[in-house]
Amino acid sequence: MSEENSTTKETDVNTGVNTNENADANTENIIKLSPDTLPKNTVHCYPAKKALILRRRVISFVLGLGFLLATIYFFIPANLSFVLAGFAGVDTIICVLVFIQTFLIASYRVALDYEKNEVVLRYMFQKIHIPFEDFDTKEGQPDRAEAQLSRIFLRPQQAAVRYLILDNVRESACYQTTSKDLAGNEDFNQLKIEAENIRDVFRGRPSLPPEPVPEEDEMTRIINSALKDEPKNIDEKGK
Repeated sequence: MSEENSTTKETDVNTGVNTNENADANTENIIKLSPDTLPKNTVHCYPAKKALILRRRVISFVLGLGFLLATIYFFIPANLSFVLAGFAGVDTIICVLVFIQTFLIASYRVALDYEKNEVVLRYMFQKIHIPFEDFDTKEGQPDRAEAQLSRIFLRPQQAAVRYLILDNVRESACYQTTSKDLAGNEDFNQLKIEAENIRDVFRGRPSLPPEPVPEEDEMTRIINSALKDEPKNIDEKGK
């Protein structure tokens, strides 16, 4: 994915709580971290991968130049065509916008603003602002088409692409970024840690259920029972 994916979800209009969750949030034991866990008065930026930026710049520049020449060509009286010139002109503008955007995502793709307490995403040609108190995150999954493509093109030594959902619980759409969109796996891991800390400070996370105690198998039960039995008094005279 070259952009954070936007997907829709079901939410309660009045509360903004995701209704796709199976558990009732009111009945869960919520664990919150101390606000001191988060940095103060700083902004952490996570830029896009350099190879992604370079590829977009080259493609948008070459296509933009081609569409610009086509626009000029169709405005020549001998080849005059307002329809084709219009299409070529629109495509030229799109390529210019994509080229400009490469400089924006080089500064950051995702930013965590600890001064304004918000997560900032660059999505398409806009910036998405998510207040910390409305922010939620979890690991995501590829859609079916992407999963199939990964199985076909993923090399054995190549690490699988990881997904991270960046969600505003009060909006109908959620966004996700991937390990191949950011500068590297280290950036992805650090973003994941910081995003989860923000979630745990402002919204909390459900406490984990106690681990089930494995049942003793029959042989273990017999042995333990025998060890606990007190020795019996044997009447020597009865022999």
